[in-house]
Amino acid sequence: MNRPMMDPTFALDVARSKRRHLPVGRWAAMGAKWFFNWLLTNPLAIRRPGDEQVRWPLFKIGIRMAVFWAILLPILVGLVVMLTVYLGTHPTPLPIVAEPSSTGVYFEPATLASTDGTQLAAWMVPAIDARRVVEEKDHALRLSHPAIVLVHDYGKTMQQMLPLVKPLHDEGIMVLVLGLRGSGTGSHAAQTFGLNESKDVMAAVDLLRQTAFVDGSRIAVAGIGTGANAVLIAASKDPNIRAVVLADMLQNCDGVVADRLSPKEPWLQWLRPVCRRVFEMECDVDTADLDSARYAGLLKSRSILLLPGPDGITTADPTTLSRIKLFCRRHLQTPTAPRLSAAR
Repeated sequence: MNRPMMDPTFALDVARSKRRHLPVGRWAAMGAKWFFNWLLTNPLAIRRPGDEQVRWPLFKIGIRMAVFWAILLPILVGLVVMLTVYLGTHPTPLPIVAEPSSTGVYFEPATLASTDGTQLAAWMVPAIDARRVVEEKDHALRLSHPAIVLVHDYGKTMQQMLPLVKPLHDEGIMVLVLGLRGSGTGSHAAQTFGLNESKDVMAAVDLLRQTAFVDGSRIAVAGIGTGANAVLIAASKDPNIRAVVLADMLQNCDGVVADRLSPKEPWLQWLRPVCRRVFEMECDVDTADLDSARYAGLLKSRSILLLPGPDGITTADPTTLSRIKLFCRRHLQTPTAPRLSAAR
């Protein structure tokens, strides 16, 4: 009986077969590893490794260092830009330590989805409360009430708008205080200075139109800082929003890019256009939408209350509160006050 013969080259054939069938990505990774080992091993050395007697020609040293910095410098710049943009669009969320109940009004916490699916939080303060039912009886339940969406600034929370809640509620207005994306509402989405936040405002307006006892034709939006930019962009897309309140609105994106999205060092100012472009690509936005000149026609044709302030306007300011109340009373024709004839 003949014994089977073992082929001693079998194992070598298998190994060669495996080498021949390595994925392209594996070959690319091996090549990149070899290249960077060659590039980063003693890049300043003037002698060949293991040979102390032979010096490298200066032109070879120059070529090697030029290749080294041509690869390393863009990587470092890209990392700096991406980190700066990320930190600028993800500020540390502030805690919420007060709610509408602290001002003496009843509210209901709510959740909603923005038009792009981002989950948001809100406080809903109904226009009808126990006091109004006692005073107006069944008449209060037969009325449809106006409503308003309150939108906070970049890096702030719903708590910023609390001073407006009770005054507007006392005017017979249903108040929805909106928590924008990335503002400590459980969402880690980037804050985009009103650009993507306009989608949040539109979702809040749609929610109010589907709410009982709300007159969908009498809805206003009010924002402060970048929240004002968000409500302005939303109003430009929704002609049925009755009135708009804009407090301390950004006029363009230049200040945002300089203060939030790029390094502060003067010698790195050349990175600002790069940071702006990376921000637009990462967040899928157009920073030109922050330019107030785009909305010149809207500002003239719609019922808009402008509250400019280079030092910022706080919603707790009595003069500001009075102006907003009178503006809403006129344009929303609230049931608790007659329509005013004075110009806004």
